[in-house]
Amino acid sequence: MQTSFGASPPYTVGIEEEFQLTDPRTRELTPAIERLLAAGAGDLPDDTLASELSASCLEVRTPVYASVAELARALPGLRARVRRLAEESGARLVSAGAHPFSPAAEQPITGKPRYRKVDEEMGWPARMQAIYGLHVHVAVPDGERAVRAVSALARHVPLFIALAANSPFWEGRDTRLASVRAKVFGLIPRSGLPPRFGSWEEFEAHVDRLVRAGSIRDYTFCWWDVRPHPKLGTVELRAPDAQTDPGRTVALAALAQCLAAAAEEFEPEDPLLTEENKWRATRYGLEAELYDFRGERTVPARRAAEELVTALRPVAGELGCEAELEGVLEISRSGTGAERQRAFLEREGSLKSVVDYLAEKTAPTL
Repeated sequence: MQTSFGASPPYTVGIEEEFQLTDPRTRELTPAIERLLAAGAGDLPDDTLASELSASCLEVRTPVYASVAELARALPGLRARVRRLAEESGARLVSAGAHPFSPAAEQPITGKPRYRKVDEEMGWPARMQAIYGLHVHVAVPDGERAVRAVSALARHVPLFIALAANSPFWEGRDTRLASVRAKVFGLIPRSGLPPRFGSWEEFEAHVDRLVRAGSIRDYTFCWWDVRPHPKLGTVELRAPDAQTDPGRTVALAALAQCLAAAAEEFEPEDPLLTEENKWRATRYGLEAELYDFRGERTVPARRAAEELVTALRPVAGELGCEAELEGVLEISRSGTGAERQRAFLEREGSLKSVVDYLAEKTAPTL
């Protein structure tokens, strides 16, 4: 397997954000991706904007940053430029894990051959993927350290889901979940927590078996919550919901960067045990009671966040992301995006108003 590990300095960071494209009048999802990509041609660097499975989804890819502090300075401006392009294309930009009421299966699929093939092979599960995530890439020096970083991040997927929970509504109903996106994404194969790999060779052998079996064409069809991305030379965290507030995106990126850099300090966890906590986080967000299977104790998600930030402060100092890592505690104190959406609905009484609220908070005007 060809890799690019070591091509970038270790622990540099880039992110991908998936945005909803909505109709300004109806507030429903709108398949505006081709118009937006045409409008963005020449306005932003190549590969900044991309389509995804759904034609009402826009993926925005940042450059590689030496520090999360650089990402924090650049992200609001990038979102503002993309918001302007969306508006010029007749759409509004919204960032949240799921749209509050648009039917998922009615969203058109984009014309990319890859996604047409996915739709053909998967059918209904693919049609349900009108969901929107945050992907954080952290560069690592080699395959062995990629495996260790994946393990460290996978162990903390429940906490990432608890912090990032931002999708309480689905097709006009309150799901009573903090992140319905986490459950909808589980409909597709090779999603969820990654297998526990003991070495880079084990990962390569696993992918090779799936390719020989005809299940996948390459490793990018393994859509786990965390995965190595050898082509980019990174590990990729895929579990968090898209964040409405760019400051929260930055905080989650800092947490991922620190965990990847400090991976040696975290023992691998059995994915079956981690799955128990993942469900709790999906259901309750920061109100979840997570179980520490090693210490045999129950830890509230907020306390788990505090303990992890405390443990990671030394590596954050080395990486220069101390202030951004502290943003995790701000999320913990002020509540999840799911809680904020529910509070806004209770106050305003309309899911259309929730869409307006999300659009206004997603990006500043230029």
